[in-house]
Amino acid sequence: MICIPLTTTPVGWLLLGLGGYALYRAGKRKGEEQAAAALITPVPAPIEARDDAKSTQGES
Repeated sequence: MICIPLTTTPVGWLLLGLGGYALYRAGKRKGEEQAAAALITPVPAPIEARDDAKSTQGES
């Protein structure tokens, strides 16, 4: 098995850099997805489906 010391060789620095960049991009993409999902609001229920609709219909 090949063992590459990651902090003492240029190949090790390259592997660490690529791995760190991949983690950075994955985290950034996940954060963008969560931010977009937070902007989506639920559709309000129609007035007929709410509980207080029965009391307001008799008033008008």
